Amino acid sequence: MKKLDTSRGAAPLYLQISAILKEKILKKEYDYGDYIPSETELQKMYDVSRITARQAIQELEKDGMVQRARGKGTMVIYQKQIEEYLTKIRSFTNEMLDRNMEPGTRSAHLSIEGASPEVAEIFHVDPETPVYRLDRIRTGDGIPIVVFRTYLSLRLNLPLKDDLYKGSLYEILEEKGCEPVSVTEKFDCMMPDEELCASLEIGKEQPILRRIRISYDADHNIVEYTIGYYRGDRYAYYIQMKK
Repeated sequence: MKKLDTSRGAAPLYLQISAILKEKILKKEYDYGDYIPSETELQKMYDVSRITARQAIQELEKDGMVQRARGKGTMVIYQKQIEEYLTKIRSFTNEMLDRNMEPGTRSAHLSIEGASPEVAEIFHVDPETPVYRLDRIRTGDGIPIVVFRTYLSLRLNLPLKDDLYKGSLYEILEEKGCEPVSVTEKFDCMMPDEELCASLEIGKEQPILRRIRISYDADHNIVEYTIGYYRGDRYAYYIQMKK
């Protein structure tokens, strides 16, 4: 165990303990979902006061590394962000595989409903025109990353079998001859409602990233309209531009 520096001019003990714990979290010695030592345990481990141990944990909380759970302890909530460079069209499945993460789907449900005015305008149809709606919770290494709400035209003639949509949607579209070749996207930030909090396993105070995508086929027909709600602590986007 790393010893604390008690020499004159050294950093406060609580910051040293916080730095040690942070390093262990970054190295995954304490992984996501694990509990770090309690205040009492930190007291004994580093021979410090209860206040010092508490301050060390508070520093980790400020950095978004841990979260206290009443009656359970202090749990690691930090996870390295998944960084996506927006240079080409990729499915969520391929994004995860490119990062050596296991893509998954916690739930998938395909239904037919009347198009809302917003959806009708995008697909250039009358309101209440039937469209497919596909709701999915996608995961990376078993952890919920994003909630997708996708609208698709009935011309795709998709089977209403939920299990078929637990993999890559783009592979299904490619089989249908409707592979997206261009997209327009919009990003913004919002606070989650109770349903999104439950689906993404986050607190109501944690902002989420909303990504709205409209994709087109080679004939510039609209293939999909998708709204993705991403965990803000798990996803980051980079855009490369040249003059």
